[in-house]
Amino acid sequence: MITELNKEDFYKIRHLTDPCKNIEAKAIVDGMNPGRVYADHPTEPTAALIWIQGQQGFQVVGDAWSSVFAEKLGEYMRTVIEPELQKQGINWVEIGAEMDTWDETLSAIFGDRNISAENQHVFCAGEQAGAVEFQANEITIRSIDRELLTSRRLENHSFVEEKILHYWESADVFLQQGLGCYAEYNNKVVSLCFSAFIAKETHAIDIETLEGYRGRNYGTAVATALLQEFRRKGIRPYWDCTPENTGSIRIAQAIGMKPDFDYRIFWYKFS
Repeated sequence: MITELNKEDFYKIRHLTDPCKNIEAKAIVDGMNPGRVYADHPTEPTAALIWIQGQQGFQVVGDAWSSVFAEKLGEYMRTVIEPELQKQGINWVEIGAEMDTWDETLSAIFGDRNISAENQHVFCAGEQAGAVEFQANEITIRSIDRELLTSRRLENHSFVEEKILHYWESADVFLQQGLGCYAEYNNKVVSLCFSAFIAKETHAIDIETLEGYRGRNYGTAVATALLQEFRRKGIRPYWDCTPENTGSIRIAQAIGMKPDFDYRIFWYKFS
């Protein structure tokens, strides 16, 4: 039987997430970021499916040969999880897994759902990058702080607020735990880079530059500023992106990040 664990019981699968390279799953289990946990046993789990709210996707961890998951996960997705996703306007399931671990199992479980898979890239800290060229008179690089989030002085304050609340339970929790930088232009945030997930000393980064302001190195500028803050505080950056996101890869390389590992993403649509 598959059981959804209460938040206070997430620790029961920590032995499954501790060996993982993906920090998003660890962040959920540690209670740092919002999410849910579905385990193959309520007290002695050997495998778990973790809902990562900020990614609107799942991570599967533990024993890929769990008999409970093999027999029950497909039905559980159809009857419990997919209806809940539909209520959020989501009509797809995305499941991340470490390379060459869950391929056969997930393909068997969801073989009738036209499941697809591809690799995902993760970058880690490399050599410190040099200066970033951009028109300094056009933008101002600032840190995300309480004044920014409470004053509502910027025209697109909702953009910043929505981005942070997509990953965090509240702005206060983000301010206590995370860091971020933004580029301000003409009383507007045009590029934003911040801690999206945290597992101990490692912070996964989210970055977005508004359409119409891309191609000007603003994203690289705010990412560079954030990495400088990370270095001062002894934080390890973690940069996750798809192979098709060439803009994200270009910024990661420009700020001195280097390839660390790949993992697999499986997905299917439902109606």
